[in-house]
Formats: sequence, structure tokens, C-alpha cells
Amino acid sequence: MRYVMSLLVLAAAWSVATLAYATPHHAQDPAGQTGLGIRLAEVPVELKDDPRALSYIVDNVNPGTTIQRRIEIQNHTGAPQKVELYAGAANLTDSQFTIEDGRAVNELTTWTTVDPKEAELADGTSTDAVVTVAVPEDAPEGEQYAVVWAQITGPPPTGTGTQLVSRVGIRLYLNVGPGNGSPADFSIAEVTPQRNSEGIAQLVAEVENTGGRALDMAGEVRLSGGPGSLSAGPFNAVNGTTIAPGATALVTIDLSPDLPNGPWTADLTLRSGLVNHLTSASVTFPDSGVGTPVGTGDNGSGFPWVISFAVLLVALIVTVVLLLRQRSRQNT
Repeated sequence: MRYVMSLLVLAAAWSVATLAYATPHHAQDPAGQTGLGIRLAEVPVELKDDPRALSYIVDNVNPGTTIQRRIEIQNHTGAPQKVELYAGAANLTDSQFTIEDGRAVNELTTWTTVDPKEAELADGTSTDAVVTVAVPEDAPEGEQYAVVWAQITGPPPTGTGTQLVSRVGIRLYLNVGPGNGSPADFSIAEVTPQRNSEGIAQLVAEVENTGGRALDMAGEVRLSGGPGSLSAGPFNAVNGTTIAPGATALVTIDLSPDLPNGPWTADLTLRSGLVNHLTSASVTFPDSGVGTPVGTGDNGSGFPWVISFAVLLVALIVTVVLLLRQRSRQNT
């Protein structure tokens, strides 16, 4: 029997390099780092401003394209280790990035190799490896998911037949399609105030992925205009909500058990990578259970309303000028 301990590196355990292939930067290890570690060691220039690309292997490619990423593996386990490196299947299930057992295979893993496949690491040392994804000419369009794993196997505890396997990994998101593919985007349909079984106030946002890429949701909410002019926050969204293209999911933000029911003005910001959406809603929390859903004024990145206001202002100025000219001619 094998007992597997898995850890996905979501926001790398160490600082992630933000420079391009030509000048990768290796950050210092944090004090007290223990166990096996893995991180991206380089980021393509065109993706250096994308927060997701700093933690995950993310790309959009045409069929027939080959991409590479360099990763770093570190051993702080307190003993020498033989580290196995490989790609394992993953998927999106119920708005969660889910990993398959063991060395499960999907199409993306069959295109992915890690060189070297094994590394002998003394304690306190590190090594680099290259992840290569060779997309075949006949690859289907769409986004696929995997994890690049670094794995060590320990001796079974005395008197047991259990083998202890520990692994850490980096998510791999690959969108296959012509051109740049559909950009990432989403909309916030409504927000619902509620209290969980422990009485903690929560704000739940219904989010629809309207783009062509999977979304890893983050964000926060600020409350203002509460009873007695109270304000509260910011409160951060619960991590772990991943939304597939075309899907809808709920993003939950825990607030406080002592929060008055309201009403409140909730200013909600949600983001995935470089895409930000802002919305405001008037909400009242119930004494218990689920409250009344409220539609939102999803303001996207925050710029469209500015443009609309500018257009209206220009139109108003033009109208006033024309009226003044017409009146001047009549007086003449």
C-alpha cells in the first residue's frame, strides 16, 4: 500500500522569478524552509505581468507548438533524497482544480516530459529541470490541465506495509487553439448575504466564466454605510475556486460573526490574473441561513463607466455650444 501526500504549489513556497528566460533570478530560500520544494525558475517575457504565470505554467499555443519552462527543485528534508520528476493528470471538478491519483494520464501528460526524470539531491541542495510540452499537429482545441510533480518515496514505518510517498507540484494550464484564443473574462451575476452554521457572515458571489481560459478566483470585499455609519474590511475571498470556460461557480468571502445585519454597501472586487471586475450592492445579512440575492452593477475593469461619462459630457458641451450659436444668430 502506498500513502501519498500531495501539495500543489499555488503561490510558490519561495519567491518566483519574474524575469525572462535570458536572465532568470534565483531568490534566496526563506529561513526555516523544510521538506521538498518546487518552483518556477523562469517566466516568458510576454507573461511576466500575469500573476498566474508567476506561480503556474500557463500558455496558449497552436497545434504543433513546443514550449519549455525551467523549474527548480530543492531538498530541505534533512536527508539525501532521490527525487522523481513527472507530469500527472488534473482536471476541473465542481469549480476546483483536482489532481488525479498517482501517475494518472491524460492528453496533456502524454505531451509533457521532464528532463531529468530523476535527481539525486543531498540535503540543502537544489537542481534545475526542464519541462517540455510538445503539442501534436492534430491536438484538439481547448484548455487542458496537469501537474508537474517532484516526488520522494520514504521507507515504510516499522511493522507496516505502508510506503510513504510525498510530492509537491506546479499546476499546468495549456490552452490549444489558433491565434491567441479567447481572452480570460468573467461576470458577476449576483451576490448573496448569508450566515454559515457557526453564525459567521458571508458574502457569496455568483461568477460566470465568459472567456476562453480557466479562472483562479481571488478578491476582497469592503463594507461601508452600515448601522451607525460603520465600515468593515477588507475581507479576502476563500482561495481554491477555479472556474472552467463557460461554467458558473460561487466565490465565498468570510466576514465576521459579530457583523451587524445591516444594511451595508458591499464593494466587491474579484480578479483572476490580469482581469479585474468591480461591483457594488446593498446587502442585509440574515440572522441565520441564506439571505436575499442582490443583482450587481458589474463595472468590469472600472473603465467603461468613465468612457460613457466622457462621451455624455462631450455630447452635452456640443449641444450647449450649438444652442448658444443659434440664439446668437437669432439676436443678430
